[in-house]
Amino acid sequence: MPELRRILAPYLQENSLPEGEAFYAVSLAGLEALAAERGGGLKQAMLECLEQGIWPERFRANRGELSAQDQARLLNSSVAVMGCGGLGGLACLLLARLGVGELLLVDGDSFEESNLNRQMLATPETLGRPKAQVAAQAAASLNPACEARGEVAWIGPENLPALVAGRQVVVDCLDNLTARYHLEDACRAAGVPLVHGALAGMEGMVMVIPPQGPGLRELHGGPPPPPPPPAPAGGGAPPPPPPPPRRARPPPPPPPCAPLPGRPGVHAAGPPPTPPPTPHPPP
Repeated sequence: MPELRRILAPYLQENSLPEGEAFYAVSLAGLEALAAERGGGLKQAMLECLEQGIWPERFRANRGELSAQDQARLLNSSVAVMGCGGLGGLACLLLARLGVGELLLVDGDSFEESNLNRQMLATPETLGRPKAQVAAQAAASLNPACEARGEVAWIGPENLPALVAGRQVVVDCLDNLTARYHLEDACRAAGVPLVHGALAGMEGMVMVIPPQGPGLRELHGGPPPPPPPPAPAGGGAPPPPPPPPRRARPPPPPPPCAPLPGRPGVHAAGPPPTPPPTPHPPP
C-alpha cells in the first residue's frame, strides 16, 4: 500500500461524503503511470487500486450503487452481445462505460443508410462497415481498459457454442425469433444467463432467462420457425424467405342448363326457366 500511494500521490483526489466518510479516486493519468511502473495493463492497474479501496475516477459515480468489489468483478467479467444494431449498439457502449472488462460483439451485418435514423453507431463515416467491428472500436475508445472484440458472423447452432462459452452473461439484441431460439438453447447448454431485449417502434421489453428457468418458448409458444436462408456473400441482412406460391383460382363452373320446352334433349344455357304460376279455380 505505501508503494502504491507513492506512485499515485500526484494523481489522488480525496472525496468527502455528507456522512463524514472520505474515499480516494485516481485519474486516468495516475492509472497509466501505475501501469507503466508495474509493467501491466490499464485494467490490472484499476484492479490493484480497487483492491485498496481507491476508485478510478471514471467509475467514481458508480460508488454507492456498486462496491469496490462489485466494480472489480465487472472488470474481470466477460459479456457477449449478439447483434450490434439499434439495441446492441447502445448496449455495448453502456457496458463499456459501466466497466465490463471483456466484450465480444457479434453481428454479420454492415451499416447502411437506413440505419442512420436510430442506430447510435451508424454515421455517414461508418456506412458499409461491419457493425461488429465498428462497435468494438467504439467500446475500446470509450474505455481503454475494456478488451472489445468484434466478430463479423451470423449466429447459428454451428458457431454459438464457441461464442457463448466462458461468458458470464450473454445479451440478446437480435432481430428475429429463429436466431433468438438458437441463442437461448446455446446459453442453456453452457449454463450462461441470457438477457433478452427487443424493440418494436416506441415499445421495448427486457427479460432475464436463467439457464434452468422459463424462457422464450414459454413467452411465444410453439417450436421455432424454419431458419433463414444464408447471408449474401457481400454482407448486409439476409434476404427474407420467398413467399409461398399462390394457387391460381379455379375458373367458375359453367351456368346450369335447362331443357327447352317441347324439345327433348336440347338444353339452353342459363338458369332453368321459372315455372308458370299454378292456376287457381274460381271461388
